[in-house]
Amino acid sequence: MTKSLLAGCRPLIGIALLLLGSAAVASPPPPAADPCSSLRIKDFSQVGDGAAPTKVMFGAMQKSVEISEQQAWQNSRRSRAMNAGIPDDITTLPDNCLVEGYVSPHIRFEMRLPAAENWNGKYLLVACDGWCGKIAKDATMAGVVRNYATMVTDGGHWGEHPFDGIWASDNTQAKIDFGYRANHVLPMAAKAIIKEYYGELPEYSYITGCSKGGQAGIMSALRYPGDFDGVLSRGPTIDYTRVNVLRCANLEKTVFDDDGKPRMWANKVPMLQRAVMDHCDETDGLRDRLISDPRKCDFDPASIQCGTGKVGPNCLTAEEVEIVRKVYAPVTDAKGEVIYPGTPYGSESSWPGWVFPVQGNSPIHGDKLTYAQQCGGDFLRYMAFRDSPGPGWDWRKEFDWDRDHHLLYDIGKLWDATNPDLRKFRDKGGKIIVAHGWADSAIPAEASIEWYDDVSRFMGGYDNTAEFARMFLLPGVEHCDGGPGPEDYDALALLEKWVEEGEAPDSMETRRTEDGELVRTRPVYPFPTETVYKGRGDIDRAENFEPRRPR
Repeated sequence: MTKSLLAGCRPLIGIALLLLGSAAVASPPPPAADPCSSLRIKDFSQVGDGAAPTKVMFGAMQKSVEISEQQAWQNSRRSRAMNAGIPDDITTLPDNCLVEGYVSPHIRFEMRLPAAENWNGKYLLVACDGWCGKIAKDATMAGVVRNYATMVTDGGHWGEHPFDGIWASDNTQAKIDFGYRANHVLPMAAKAIIKEYYGELPEYSYITGCSKGGQAGIMSALRYPGDFDGVLSRGPTIDYTRVNVLRCANLEKTVFDDDGKPRMWANKVPMLQRAVMDHCDETDGLRDRLISDPRKCDFDPASIQCGTGKVGPNCLTAEEVEIVRKVYAPVTDAKGEVIYPGTPYGSESSWPGWVFPVQGNSPIHGDKLTYAQQCGGDFLRYMAFRDSPGPGWDWRKEFDWDRDHHLLYDIGKLWDATNPDLRKFRDKGGKIIVAHGWADSAIPAEASIEWYDDVSRFMGGYDNTAEFARMFLLPGVEHCDGGPGPEDYDALALLEKWVEEGEAPDSMETRRTEDGELVRTRPVYPFPTETVYKGRGDIDRAENFEPRRPR
């Protein structure tokens, strides 16, 4: 009996011994999955306790690559508008983990995570500009070379950048996401992904952007003062509703007739630009091809009006004189009170394509010949009201500011960052740097001045406001970047020192490079302090200027 049992067990014992032997010589277990690609299978559905359900759709390591001249140029333009640029000594895009995903319902994002040994322990959100609708992939480059975990977003919808408003038609949730929610839930998602990837949360969080992206930082400071430690706001559209309804729509009415035909083309703008500069260059006491404060310029377009019976490229007709005057003039209501600033003198270099159409160019969008023409009418047709009138609505005939501005109240609550009460952000230790170009023809710098004045009155004066928020006005710099002035500066580095070391920025050095050569440096001081020439030395070197506080 026992013998037969043993005989029956011999095959099983043999198999067991064979398995034990195999285990002794078996290959080691496969290596753990790449932590970057593993993000795709992690569950982020409970981000923010379910308030920001997040899905990672893609994760893959990107090896270090040389930044080509074309990439560097594109990134330089974008990064100046977003987060102050790639340092001059950086020639490669370092190893990073590229992550793509979305936060419910439709807030798409792209994120680059530096290698763990390079990460600076910080998070940077680059807020989208225009009316968003697109992932600006190059905007993460400047962040990752500075070793930030950097994120960009489409603002919660898909659309043709910069001014496509169809997505907003009768779409309340998309309007909320675009207005403020996207830039609140994205830090939640980012911090969850960062914790999963690095094993720890970021020590500091920053938000940066220009135009709508600049407004996003101010809005975050107001609504969610604990989301970011530092805000870099460039050329911000703080009074967002008025920018579109008054600024853009007024330019369209001025430049185009009721049938949409141009009253004036951009070919006269270079001549106008030279005349303005010749007249106003020395209002600051220095001939340097810059207008330091356009408010001090008193140029009259009639000074270049064509003589009787004469027409040509080097003068304005009587009709064109009136058109240009209206472009410069502030927007007023029926009582004649100013309700939005006018176009600054010295901004003419950016008028072609924005203010005036360029002959021979294809339409910017549909039948629209300028960006101002597109953003004004389409904002009213698709974005401004609870019930969107739609494409066939003739806003020129149907909308009157004095009669109908109360209809914009609901959208203003979602999109306007004009509340001057920043006490909660200040009390949490948050810091804000605003940078606005004096030559900005899209969003006049005077709009930011009005906002800063309002904040200062509420917060107890300029000195109290300067403890947490400082604004720098940049002569000759257009919207976000470009223009004849020194347009390159590193406001992000100044913001880091202020937030992390308590060193407030008493000045910001701006630079201009042409054909790879540094041709001008100029300090800019926090508003309302002005930059003045000492009266000696090279006018293109920063050390020959000093601050002066207006009386």
